Amino acid sequence: MTYDLVALVDGRPSSDDVLAGLAAAGEDLGVRAVSGGAVIQLCDNENLPLVSVELPLLIQVPGEVERMLGAAVGSVETPAWWVEIRATARDGAREIAQQYANTLISRLGGKVWTSEGVETPRIETPQGANEGTD
Repeated sequence: MTYDLVALVDGRPSSDDVLAGLAAAGEDLGVRAVSGGAVIQLCDNENLPLVSVELPLLIQVPGEVERMLGAAVGSVETPAWWVEIRATARDGAREIAQQYANTLISRLGGKVWTSEGVETPRIETPQGANEGTD
């Protein structure tokens, strides 16, 4: 059974954001595009897919995210970017998908919906980043 995540990001993911997510998911993973480039797959060393990431979709209609994912997602300000991520049932795939989603959220803001609930990853603040802001 697959494990589904939706990264609901506050800003449009750039190619740098996507690459950062891919690198954070694991440098030893292969990457391939399928469905005419609409889906990126992270693959193991045998080229078998572990995680699929769809192109980001812009959600502009207020309440649309809540309608599609349910009330548990809470309020989502629009516009928001919807990045659908699907992990296979293979060992380690779920963690790879979560790392990818968390990297997008840490770079752009937002939250992650999973088939098990909503997560807002804790974002590490670099030491000394808030100094002098009193």
